[in-house]
Parts: sequence; structure tokens; C-alpha cells
Amino acid sequence: MVYREVLEAAVLAPSGDNCQPWRFVIDGDVIRVFNIPDKDTSLFNLRQRASYVAHGALLENLTIAASAFGYTPDIVLFPDSNAPNLVAVVRMNKGNTTADPLYPWIPRRCTNRSRYKGGALTDNETNALLASADRVPAGKVVLTGSDQEKAEVANVIALNDQLIFENEYLHAFLYEHVRWNDREARELADGLDIKTLELAPPDSFAFPLLKSWPLVSFLKKFGVPRIIGGSARRLALSASAIGVVAVPGTGDTESISAGRLIERVWLEATKLDLSFQLMTGITLLMRRVLDRETENLSPQHVEQIKKAYGILASRFGIEDGSLFIMFRVGRSAPPSARSLRIALEQVVSQ
Repeated sequence: MVYREVLEAAVLAPSGDNCQPWRFVIDGDVIRVFNIPDKDTSLFNLRQRASYVAHGALLENLTIAASAFGYTPDIVLFPDSNAPNLVAVVRMNKGNTTADPLYPWIPRRCTNRSRYKGGALTDNETNALLASADRVPAGKVVLTGSDQEKAEVANVIALNDQLIFENEYLHAFLYEHVRWNDREARELADGLDIKTLELAPPDSFAFPLLKSWPLVSFLKKFGVPRIIGGSARRLALSASAIGVVAVPGTGDTESISAGRLIERVWLEATKLDLSFQLMTGITLLMRRVLDRETENLSPQHVEQIKKAYGILASRFGIEDGSLFIMFRVGRSAPPSARSLRIALEQVVSQ
């Protein structure tokens, strides 16, 4: 397959619950990248924002990998208004290029949901992560590291997990994408391998039981979602820093830019031997609420999300609505498992 190495690197990009919402058509030196809307039907994916963030990460990987094989890709985003699922047309131009130093780290990048070891980032680590924004016009990375600042932001992260067990739609989407054993993970090659959730023994027992929405709905009366949120809060507090990516604007191209930027930040973290986890769900819900698209969200949850947005906007100094993605970063043991990818032959046409 032509451009195999480049596309193998591209599809290692992260996506919401590892849904991998892409397919490709290769015609000569042109690669067409298509979105698959049905891959992510969650409340997070209003107007395909979550999927376009994933496509942005994919295009960043593609660009980095192309440089390592002597190509300069010319990328045109959303070139045909009559083909809304056509995300990008990429022309691969052969020539003298300098390999991006992040290329070797693409296959090593992964989510680590375990408890981190705390301790502050060094100045060099902080500066390297912040400098990632230099490659994305108007992009911005902001980190917070003090215990007080982390505590405020950790409350927002706790709300994310609490909502998943209080909202039937968010709950269903999560459990639809869990792969419960090695056989299922290998056969489907998408979704969340249960081992990647890094569940501690008490949680590993409870999590399968909580697949039942009637049971979860009953347990809400006893505050179980808040307990789950508390566990997420403790994980957040174990990070060396919590950060956000901001890109001005609310259009599709801005979602792509946010995805490209977060991938560079993540690859820089990988290069620095730092663990990393996206906290994207709550920030995408914030954008949904800001757009007054609150269908399937209760009035109480809408108010909680608005309040959480105010906390993040104030804490990170980003009050223009450009806050896109949140993450935690720090040091920890390696993850127990990595999410798999669908074989290229299943997503590429020539």
C-alpha cells in the first residue's frame, strides 16, 4: 500500500473512546480523509466537534510522519461543501524535508489513566509543553500546577465522571465502547480495552455491575455518582499539572486545529517520558451548553456545567470561549495496556 508508513502513524491518533471515526481514499499522490459520523453519536460530539478534534490529531500525525519519509503534505480542509464528510484532501509532495523530531514518539504515545506520582514539572518540561502552541496559529496551552489551582480544576474533572453516571446517554456511550476481554479487544480493535481503565480492585468489581442503567439510576439516590466523581478528583490531584488547549473560534477548522495542537502537546509529553490523559468530555459539554444545545441534559446538569466552565475560564485566564481540551500530565508507572487500531486495509481504499 502506498503511503502505508505515513497512514499507520496517522491512525495512531487518539479519538473519543477510541472510536476511530475515519476512512481514506488514495488516488495517486492524493489522500482523501473522510469522517464517519456514526462512529461517535455521543452528547460530546455536537456538530462532530469531538470527531474533528480526532481528525486534527490524525492530520498532525500524518504531517509529522510524512516529513520522516521525505514528503511535504499540502492539506486543504473541508474542500467541498457538497461532501460534508470529506474532512481533508492531502496532496503528498516529494522533496527535501527535515524529519520532525516528534516522529519516533508517535507509536509510544498512549493514554495513562493510572494514579500519578505528583511532584511539579521541571521548568524545561513546562516550557516544552507550552511551546507546542507555536505550531498552531492563535493556539494556546496553559498549565496549572499549584495544589490550590489543581484542587479547583479537579472538582471540574470530578463533575465529568459524575455526569457519566447521572446521564443515561453518556453512560450508554461509555459502556458501548468498553471491550471486556482480550478476545473482544483484538477482534474489534476499537473502543476501550478494560485494562486501559486502570481500575483498582474495588472499582474493577463494581464497574461491570454499573453497566446496568436501572441499577445506576437506583444508586444515584445514595450518591454513588458523587463517589465516582471523588475518585476521579483524586486521580486529577495526583498529576504534576493540569492543562488546557485553547483555540479561538467555534467552527470545524478550529476543532481540527485544537486536535493538531493537543497531539503535539501529547507527543512532547511522551518525548519527556511523562504520562498523559485527556479530560475532553467535560470541555466539549461546556461548548455544547455555551451554544445552548442542551437537549438530553437536565437543567441541573446545565447549571453545573456552566459553573464548571466559569471555574476553568477564570483559573486558566481563557474567558473568550476558546477553551477546547483539558488534560492531566505527570509521572507514573507505564499503563497496563494500550488501545488497538483497526487494520489499515479496513479503512483505506485505493
